[in-house]
Amino acid sequence: MKLATWNVNSLKVRLPQVLDWLAANPIEVLCLQET
Repeated sequence: MKLATWNVNSLKVRLPQVLDWLAANPIEVLCLQET
């Protein structure tokens, strides 16, 4: 199982980067942190 965590610091602004990263790095569980 592949896990990833990311402190996105404003998901609205970074959503395109998150989606690009997910397309390049298939994982099963993604934990997003918002600070």
